[in-house]
Amino acid sequence: MTSKVHGDGRQGLEDVVRRIDESKAALVQALESTDPSIFETENSEGESIRHAVQRAADEMNFYYGRLVARALNLPQPPGLTRADYGSLREGVMALQVAHRRFTNLLHDLVPDDLGKMAEDPEHGSYSLLQILELAAAQYAMRAQQVQQLAAHARQPSG
Repeated sequence: MTSKVHGDGRQGLEDVVRRIDESKAALVQALESTDPSIFETENSEGESIRHAVQRAADEMNFYYGRLVARALNLPQPPGLTRADYGSLREGVMALQVAHRRFTNLLHDLVPDDLGKMAEDPEHGSYSLLQILELAAAQYAMRAQQVQQLAAHARQPSG
């Protein structure tokens, strides 16, 4: 069965898009299960859930979205601004908007597009498949970070 997944471009495309959606859903679940009162609580490194969700939205808007647009020769969506959320609820809603903007770039994607390349001036070239895999991994990493920050914030200080 695994050889079919790798040999079938449509299956591979559907698989990577599914993983992006699942990892985004895991991040949203982690955020929604967080006590809003700890949104801005920082750990010893100055990290907070607020910073994590803002970075996640900025990465989708400005990094992964930009790379996908370059690979597909599409314009970057207009009117993007850096994330600055005042509450957990606002952060969750804005993350959903950033994800929608990102997935809109994938609307007409076909399996042959997965090999298209985009250049990152600092990190080199990536195929569209690599970009999508990195986006899924980024969401998963942010979900784990939110869970760790929430656990840290719940610990009694002493």
